[in-house]
Amino acid sequence: MTRLTRREAAIGTLAVAAGLPLARATAAPSGNLTIAMPSLVEQTFLPWNGSSGRKFYLDCICEYLTYIDPVSRELKPGLAESWTYSGDGKTITLKIRPGVPFHRDVGLFGADDVKFSLDRIRDPKSITGPSSLLRAAIDSVEAPDASTVVIKLKQPDIEFVRGYLSNALSVQMISKAYIEKVGDAEANAQPVGTGPYLLDDIRKDVAIRLRVAPNAARHWRNPDPAFETLTFRPAPEQSTRVAMLQTGEADLAPVAYDSIETVKKAGLTIISVANAWTPVIRLGGITMRFPNTMVPWANEKVRQALNLAIDKEAIVKEIFRGEGAPSGTDFWSREFAAVAPYPHDPAKAKALLAEAGFPGGFDIELKSYVTTPGAELPTIAEAVAIYWQAIGVRVKIAPSDWGSVRTEWTNGKGATTTWMHRGFPFASALAGLDASSSSASLFASYSSPDVDTQIQAIRATLDPAARAQTTTALGQWLRDRASNIFIAHVNEPYGASRKIKHWPCLTEQVTNMDL
Repeated sequence: MTRLTRREAAIGTLAVAAGLPLARATAAPSGNLTIAMPSLVEQTFLPWNGSSGRKFYLDCICEYLTYIDPVSRELKPGLAESWTYSGDGKTITLKIRPGVPFHRDVGLFGADDVKFSLDRIRDPKSITGPSSLLRAAIDSVEAPDASTVVIKLKQPDIEFVRGYLSNALSVQMISKAYIEKVGDAEANAQPVGTGPYLLDDIRKDVAIRLRVAPNAARHWRNPDPAFETLTFRPAPEQSTRVAMLQTGEADLAPVAYDSIETVKKAGLTIISVANAWTPVIRLGGITMRFPNTMVPWANEKVRQALNLAIDKEAIVKEIFRGEGAPSGTDFWSREFAAVAPYPHDPAKAKALLAEAGFPGGFDIELKSYVTTPGAELPTIAEAVAIYWQAIGVRVKIAPSDWGSVRTEWTNGKGATTTWMHRGFPFASALAGLDASSSSASLFASYSSPDVDTQIQAIRATLDPAARAQTTTALGQWLRDRASNIFIAHVNEPYGASRKIKHWPCLTEQVTNMDL
């Protein structure tokens, strides 16, 4: 992994070790960096007991087997020094970096910890995002010796390490010995990882504070953290986050697009992360796991109409201040660059509704909430409601929260409703398709036997160029069938204090911790 000098050392949302070169250099970590976020999410600290939204603090504590360089996009060694694929793409052998200590003197990281972490993350009780995908993908994980891990896949995937075992997802490594000694409850209260920071204090829904680990100066990634502590504070209202930046109460915070000029006028910096997220509307009842043929949008023409009704160009211009582009897919990928968004055509939308048997429209519930990123989701919901009402679809916006929506989504209770969401770009497009469209995924919002067949065809293609073409074809297929209500691929603006000069963020996860 590329090592940065002290002047290049980075921290941030949390990238203490990851890419926010500071305005000054220090001989030792000192002071505090405060990050204000719309939510602190679950405020849990084990990889398997919460969602990916925790990455902005959890990735400071725990680390990954591999890292994607935010500038070169190269996949680089992490806690795994190297990896090889078998000829059929179904077996991966990883060599573990020696001599990496866990916090709190609980031992050195090794192959048994990898097996333990992957087994717990893919356990049926795990609630983290990648859990169902890893269950579907992995046949077995073995640790034949202290420095070797062998992962056998159920199907070939030549991008598995990049797509699932890098910092672009949420498969953090944890200590087997520590968990087995103290149990999950205590390990959650006092989490142990190999990263440059430790949990120092947590006040529920008030603040999470991390403190630089005692061995940070000798850390294998040489992060050279500049701050002694990182404090994460919840600030659901974007106006509050802007005010915190202006008064110096926060050093880094995601801000609304209409606040960009206000932040700049205050002498602060805007860091814009390209294609960081994709606002999208998910439709319940159109998956193999939780089908509901009674909802109007079970009809493909209705879904197409709902897409055609929305003026995506106007949403990008007015809500996102031009920081993005209309999309035809529910997550960004270079393979999807040729997939065109739906045009704004309300007349055709009305015609399709009539053809589908809904000339007078219908009632629909649209759940909305604030998340990270996604402070604009409620505003987008209001705009969409206006566009849909113009074609006869009567919208009831139901304020909610991500935890409630997530629970309903994964247990089938959302099969009669629709909800705002945000897709993230994936390091491997196949990983994104597995998450959003595979019948094996708890988080699929659209699935069918045809989709599964096409996903399997991508997985079985071992030639990278041919694989990219097959991936593009499936993206187009999903777009044409209106698998979701597509909105846009947008950049994510962060306001930054003078403590932060530069942040080479990883597009797939704004809260990257890589060097």
